[in-house]
Order: sequence, then C-alpha cells, then structure tokens
Amino acid sequence: MKILFANTIRMFGGGEVWMLRALQALQQRGHEVALLCRPGTEVGRRAEALGITVHPLQVRGDFGPLTICRAARLLRRHGYRIVLTNMDKELRFMGIAARLAGGCRVVARRGIDYPLKNRLRYRFSYNVLASAVIANSKATRNSLLRNAPWLSPERVHVIYNGIDPRPFAAPGEGNFRRSLGVEAGVPLVGFVGQLDERKGVEWLLPAFAALHRDFPASRLVMVGEGPMREWINSWSREHGLADALLLPGFSSRIEEVMRDIDLLVLPSLWEGFGIVLIEAMAAAKPCITTRVSSMPEIVVDGETGRVVPVRDSDALAAALIEVVGDPARAAEWGEAGRRRVERCFTLERMVDQLESLFHSLA
Repeated sequence: MKILFANTIRMFGGGEVWMLRALQALQQRGHEVALLCRPGTEVGRRAEALGITVHPLQVRGDFGPLTICRAARLLRRHGYRIVLTNMDKELRFMGIAARLAGGCRVVARRGIDYPLKNRLRYRFSYNVLASAVIANSKATRNSLLRNAPWLSPERVHVIYNGIDPRPFAAPGEGNFRRSLGVEAGVPLVGFVGQLDERKGVEWLLPAFAALHRDFPASRLVMVGEGPMREWINSWSREHGLADALLLPGFSSRIEEVMRDIDLLVLPSLWEGFGIVLIEAMAAAKPCITTRVSSMPEIVVDGETGRVVPVRDSDALAAALIEVVGDPARAAEWGEAGRRRVERCFTLERMVDQLESLFHSLA
C-alpha cells in the first residue's frame, strides 16, 4: 500500500519520533511509505537517513490554494492511497488535496488530549475531510468526544504508541552510570525529557530533596535540555544538592539510560503520551508519574509504579521514598511493567492496528 505521512512542524519532538518509527516499521512490512514535511526540518533529515522518501513542501496557510494544488499534484503523481496527518493544519490542506486528487483517504492523528473547538472549520475538517481519527490513548479519545459531540465515536480509534522493547530488556552494562561517576548500588532516580515547566520540574526538585534527606547517597539524573537548566543548577546549589543532581544533557542512547537507572519519574503537568514511561517499563524499572492525560493508562498505580496528583511535591516524595526504600517491591513493579509493555505497548502491536485501519479504509 502507498502511504504518506504529513508533518509540517519545524521542531522535533515525540510526535515526530512516533512518525519515524511508524514509517520505518510500515516500510519493513513492504509498504511504500513517504513523509511530506517542510524543507530543511529535522524530521525530514532523519527520515532520509532511514531511507524513507521525503517530499519537501512549502506550506502557506491551512487553506492556501498553491499549497493545496501542489499537494494534490503530489498525491496524483505518486498514487498514495492513505494520508496520515499530524496536526489540524495538515488535515485541512491535505484533506482538500486528497479530495481533488481522488482515490485517497485521510486519517487524522491526535497525539495529545487538547479539545477540539466547536467551530465550522473543525467540524468540516473532522467530519468531511477525515475518513478516520486516531487517538493515542483513551484519555485523548474521551477528550475529543467530550468537547466535540458532533464527532461520531465510531470514527475515533485508540492506537497506543509502541516501541521495540528488546533494546531496553538487555542487561545493563553500567556505561551510563560510569559516565556520571555513580557507582553500582547507589540509588539513581532518572528523569528523561525537556527541562521545562510542563514536565513538573518545579515540583520534582523538592521531592528529590526529601528523598535525599532519607537516602543521602541517592542521585537524580535529569537527561535532556531546556529553558530551566540554569534554574535547576541554581536551585541545586542553593539547597546543597549540587553533587546529587546530575545534568548530562541530551542522550541519544536512551536504552542505556533506562537500563542503568533504578526508577523513572515523570511528574508532568500535561503530556502527549509519555513514551519514556514505556521505555523505562520495558527495562523493568518502576515508574512514578502524575494523574494527567494518558499516564494512568500506562502506569498502573500500585502494580507498575505510583501515579500521584499533579503539582504535589509531598506525594512525589512519598512515592520516591517508597520505591527506593523497598527494593523488593521496586523489582516486582519493574517486572510487572515489562510484562505490561509486552502486552500493550509494542511497536508490532501498534503497526498491526495501523495496517488494519488503513486496509479497512483503502
């Protein structure tokens, strides 16, 4: 089947990672896949490096006539049967282009539980231009339907994000710990993500300080970059935790990170999906996260980790102390998490569901 993914975002984040993984997996199953994106974007460069066909397109407005005509010409020339869109902008111009080209169905993917607005252009986009909608979680689907009663529930399909769990399940070799100067046996709490306000950094640091008082050898490693980096450094010095709080920056070897930490904490204020949670769970690590968006669907409270209220440092601290203070329970939760990933969040399962939906439409 000929499948085109459309993504006009200039930045690179979780949605772009999802698209690349899905495109590569579909290509390996024999489908002819391609990516439409703006010229010079990171997602385009990475797609080309994976051997995926890339169609650069200058986009001018959701309903720009020139953009629509160029997109329709591309669809006709290459004969794409399915177009999967990343955002509302792509749905609008690619949806009209698909109607002009003929023989092509459009699938709108929603990767975050932002509500749809009750406006004519949204009704037109989702009821007329889109043949189906993919939600990345039940929370996202529920948010869509709650705020858009005009959208038929039968057209919204939940397909969880998936990963290949095998690289995370391999035994840890300690390379990441050695790079940090953290010895084996020292409690190492991991955070992976952008260092910004929406990740709950402001509430994580006091929670770690409480853990450090009970377990002075413990360390917190925050893998990533972001605007709060200097604030974190300043906070750690002010509270005497400069040696315990580690900021190694961005890492492309996330599987090594997950294998070497003892637990993962993701105290987000809001989140698209929280794919780092399933990566940590695949490495048999217990997870602590907040009760927002899809996170309670990923981490089962009291079974694979703890789910705590958002913006609650005391609850975060209690969960950290519980996991670090009870290694047997932590190991039990970690193994339960690994089994949950293998059951619900594999790349193979995700692509099976995508294929099934695409075939039913085409």
